[in-house]
Amino acid sequence: MKTKKVQKTDLSKLSELQEKLARSMADYSNLEKRVESQRQMFVTMATVSIISKMIEVLDDLDLTQNHLKDEGLKMTIDKFVSVLKNEGLEEIKTEGEIFDHNTMECVSTSEGEENKILSVHKKGYLLNGQVIRPAQVIVGKIIN
Repeated sequence: MKTKKVQKTDLSKLSELQEKLARSMADYSNLEKRVESQRQMFVTMATVSIISKMIEVLDDLDLTQNHLKDEGLKMTIDKFVSVLKNEGLEEIKTEGEIFDHNTMECVSTSEGEENKILSVHKKGYLLNGQVIRPAQVIVGKIIN
């Protein structure tokens, strides 16, 4: 009789240990996923920070090119833009487009076709599909 009771106790302990092991494995798996997610978020934040600073340099280079019209500088800017594109940067299309509050910021309105972009004050950019800097635009408005 003692052996049957001992076997039942051993089986219940074994079952309890198996449950604890399964829970521990699930907790560990969740921890791994959370750590990977946080790592990805850190990498994304660092990338956005660096690319944003590079965009400011690109703005300055574009302004300089507009004044100098230097072919060598144009080639350098094109190469710089190519590197940024390879990292997932994309310019927000604005010329002739309809104003989109998700990707653009209206800095002014002027007489023109309603809600149509008349000019760009500052280019906007997407990084891997996410807006990191909205385009600053002047939007048309019908004035009566």
